[in-house]
Amino acid sequence: MTSWLLLVAAGVLAQGAAPPAPGQNCAPITQAHATESAGTANVNHDGSPLPGVPAPDISQGFLGIPRSAQPPLTASQQRILECTYHLAEADADMPYVLFVPSTYAAGKPAPLIVDLHGLNISPLMQMLFDGTTDYAERHGFIVVAPMGYSLSGWWGARSGRPGELSELDAMKVLELIRQRYDVDSDRIYLMGHSMGGAGTYHLGGKYHDIWAGIAPISAAGGIGDAAAAERYRSFVTLLMHGEKDSIVSVNGSRRAAGLLAGAGAQHVYLEFPGKDHEFWIRRGADNMEKVFLFFATVSKRTHAAAISK
Repeated sequence: MTSWLLLVAAGVLAQGAAPPAPGQNCAPITQAHATESAGTANVNHDGSPLPGVPAPDISQGFLGIPRSAQPPLTASQQRILECTYHLAEADADMPYVLFVPSTYAAGKPAPLIVDLHGLNISPLMQMLFDGTTDYAERHGFIVVAPMGYSLSGWWGARSGRPGELSELDAMKVLELIRQRYDVDSDRIYLMGHSMGGAGTYHLGGKYHDIWAGIAPISAAGGIGDAAAAERYRSFVTLLMHGEKDSIVSVNGSRRAAGLLAGAGAQHVYLEFPGKDHEFWIRRGADNMEKVFLFFATVSKRTHAAAISK
């Protein structure tokens, strides 16, 4: 059975959605694959200790990041599609993960979010951050999580061939989704966590004419200088960071917020007291909701973005 027939049989194909373009394949997520993607748990879903398992020490960096098992998929998560397409420049089939809300209908342009994963986080893991698809369903967003060539491609934020392919992959996937679905060109958004936050800054600034808003979360990298900040006047930015981040210093987000203010770029900076690098957003649906509420309120039609300096 082809991937297209699998989607129809599973009853997850969005109303009015176009079939995959030639060379692309999509199949519905399974609970087994979602559970496998979460890896070995070292804390409960609420962050409390697991009996008999040493508590992770986040001060040890990536070795100490809290991980919890994937809970049963929500109704919206069951609509996640795992897809591939062929990236000729890399001579490889690239995966991406896609969510299309049940309210989508051809001929009615929908808002789109491009969601960039962090270092060694897969596109599926990124899409399974608590609340992502639930709020996308509630607010009618299409969400796509590209691979970015590899789990450590850096989305073009770092130079070299892997970075170039990472950026190219992200932008190709955006192009594919815009070809396959009716996307509101005034409501295209970009978000990412950690390394994905670095990519959000990079792709946000480089392709500043595309986005209505961006949201770098616990972002590595940042905005280079006052001249670079001028490009962020084209859209609205939500910055979020944990105050106690031991992997990516909060100072980068504080500096970026200052540069945005100096450039007259509309932005909101939220700093979360006592929170470290990841768990507050990976398993923090209430914090993820802030991102979707932000995107739901801004568009190119309603926000001129630049303000007086």
